[in-house]
Amino acid sequence: MSRATLYAYVSRGLVRTMEGPDDPRRRLYSRHDIDRLSKNKSVGRKPRDVAATTLDWGLPVLSSGITLIEDGHLFYRGRDAVKLAEHQTLEKVARLLWSCEDHDPFVKTVNVEWNAALLDLTKDLPLTERCQALLAFVDAGRMTAWQRDNRVLWPSAVALLRSITAAISSSQPSALPVHLHLARVWNIDEAGADIIRRTLVLLADHELNASAFATRVVASTGASLGACLDAGLSALSGPLHGGMTSLVEILFDEIEDARSAAEVVEKRLRRGDGLPGFEHPLYPGGDPRAAALLPLLGPNEKRQSLIETVAETTGKLPTVDVALVSIRRELGLPPGAALALFAAGRTVGWIAHALEQFQEKKLIRPRARYAGPQPERT
Repeated sequence: MSRATLYAYVSRGLVRTMEGPDDPRRRLYSRHDIDRLSKNKSVGRKPRDVAATTLDWGLPVLSSGITLIEDGHLFYRGRDAVKLAEHQTLEKVARLLWSCEDHDPFVKTVNVEWNAALLDLTKDLPLTERCQALLAFVDAGRMTAWQRDNRVLWPSAVALLRSITAAISSSQPSALPVHLHLARVWNIDEAGADIIRRTLVLLADHELNASAFATRVVASTGASLGACLDAGLSALSGPLHGGMTSLVEILFDEIEDARSAAEVVEKRLRRGDGLPGFEHPLYPGGDPRAAALLPLLGPNEKRQSLIETVAETTGKLPTVDVALVSIRRELGLPPGAALALFAAGRTVGWIAHALEQFQEKKLIRPRARYAGPQPERT
């Protein structure tokens, strides 16, 4: 792509640009937008070719009033998520995303309680499987939603959020705000609890990512809220989504054991292993969630060395996955807590997407382009 073509795309709003983090005179251009335009040009203008690219960071495929990602910022129903995280709780954000700001469904007392033997039986399961196993015992989430008013489902949504919070921490559900419940179970002080609160708010939703789309597909069938969350949890567990935190943990372990971050980065790049947790296609100037959370942590020479080395070597900046793993380690949270925080916060967004999809009252059913053997015809 020539410089003139690039500038033309920028002027038409097709390629996002922003100031460089180290020099306001330097401009960064969205590689995601450039790759998308190049891909669109290569596939031509045939409707079926264009449609095929929409499932890979392509053009928007459905309308939503929940979250907007634009110009390096994240907005929940038009409100800056980073600013919301400064003072709001996850519950407040849930009311915003669920469109129930005039009604507080969180005032009701939780009546979910799990048998101690059940908790013990599930405590060693992988996090997503543990959540799914325990959710099966939450009656509030089992009702079907087809042709039901969303207001009827708000109490079920609260019960499910509180159940997910308890499931990720192998504890009994409570009426405490999510960040305070986790702080109590994990024995975190007030400052740590506030970091958890901010983290949960920034994780509440992220537009039409894989888990949100999976949730909406299930919701479009009229399935229960609980079934929708099952789908979201399954998608979140993958290493290209929430499971990315486990790969970042491995990277951090390597940095801890190495003489320098530069040594690890060089070896990984030579092997072609990549650097998990760095660069997000939607944020060419850096993930605003990571930028908001990392400064809350105390100085850590090796972590900072890693971030600086990657930036200098590849130009890539940390994503929220790096922030989550950094928070887990800084606060001394149990292994897997990075993914646990992801699941708790994102539950609010999954519910919002399910509630929005319920109102569409139509099935999400894309068509496949057949690429198998030609059929036998007689």
